Amino acid sequence: MSSVPAVGSVAVVLIDLQRSYTRGLWASWMGETKAEHIRQSFTRCANLLVKLKDVPVLLSHSAIGGYDLDWAEELEEIVSAKAYPSILKPDTDILEAAGFAEWLGKVMRSGVSTLVVGGCTTTSCVRVSSSHIQRSFSSRGLQVVVDLSLCGARDCNYVARCQACLDKYMMYSTDSTCDRCATPGVPTVSPVDNAVEDMRKSGVQVVQQFDWTPFVEK
Repeated sequence: MSSVPAVGSVAVVLIDLQRSYTRGLWASWMGETKAEHIRQSFTRCANLLVKLKDVPVLLSHSAIGGYDLDWAEELEEIVSAKAYPSILKPDTDILEAAGFAEWLGKVMRSGVSTLVVGGCTTTSCVRVSSSHIQRSFSSRGLQVVVDLSLCGARDCNYVARCQACLDKYMMYSTDSTCDRCATPGVPTVSPVDNAVEDMRKSGVQVVQQFDWTPFVEK
């Protein structure tokens, strides 16, 4: 971003920081060994929340398989201590969650014009939710910013692939690459790269790390 938003103008939404994605039901489907990027993002989210001051925070969670709602181990203590409001997200789009639009309207009326989004996963719920929020609220002066350091996806979603392998992965979840993927001069892209491009096309600002300096305790 070209400048740091003023204190009082920022709110945070963290999507689905749940144990399911690292050690629960979702991880059992996808493989716990494929979730290191998600674990790392959860740790960074926890570290931020410990220091964050005077910034509205909303958490969402999803009922994986109809349950499995517990917060990730990295976040249990801080979430409990700060008693953040939370909502249940029925699908990939947080705008479909009861209470979200009301919460966002309230913080915008209090002066919030920048909404920083993080959570799980970059390629699905973060991408869909941030893009929809930006399209729906930009006319009212809101800018959505996705902080990639607070986001995570399956490790295989960070693997750059040639277009043919990427298409196969996106259509069939076939986690494979070919010789062309490693051939110099052949364009490659990862699913995370694709998600970032999709968000930017919707007007979302995507940054490697948001400048939290004015918003955290020294």
